[in-house]
Amino acid sequence: MKNLFLILAGILFITSVTNAQYKINKTQYDYHTYKRQVGDPYNPSVAGISSFLIPGLGQMTSGEFIRGAVFLGGYASCCVIFAVGFNESWFGPDYKLGSTMLLSGLAGILIVNLWSIVNAVHVAKVNDLAFRNNNKTSFSIQVQPYMNTTCYNKAGSIPAGITLKVAF
Repeated sequence: MKNLFLILAGILFITSVTNAQYKINKTQYDYHTYKRQVGDPYNPSVAGISSFLIPGLGQMTSGEFIRGAVFLGGYASCCVIFAVGFNESWFGPDYKLGSTMLLSGLAGILIVNLWSIVNAVHVAKVNDLAFRNNNKTSFSIQVQPYMNTTCYNKAGSIPAGITLKVAF
């Protein structure tokens, strides 16, 4: 038990140290302006699909372990409410309480699952935008083919080559 606690505390520490701080980043970046680029560390599609399969997993893969754990805990508690309501409505003496718990647990499962999917996509987008802003470089290299159609000599040869554009 002690080893499990130490492992979980280590994972929590490692994930809390990362630069993915959605609570701060969402006030500075608008996810509506997001367009996927090469080099983005978080993929919104993967985050949404993984949160569909296991609520909270998309947030965890986007660098927000605690947020994902809260979604997973909410989903698990709704599943427990659903199971207790199912047991009460079919096998227990109080049918009304059991059916109420069953329906509220089912509604909670659906709401938490959908909310987790949408939130995972938003978290991935916002954290990608923050990553881009924090890791900006002012160095770019462009290599393009070059062909001049103007004929400068009488032989009729067309100069061709490669252009290199370096910006600092």
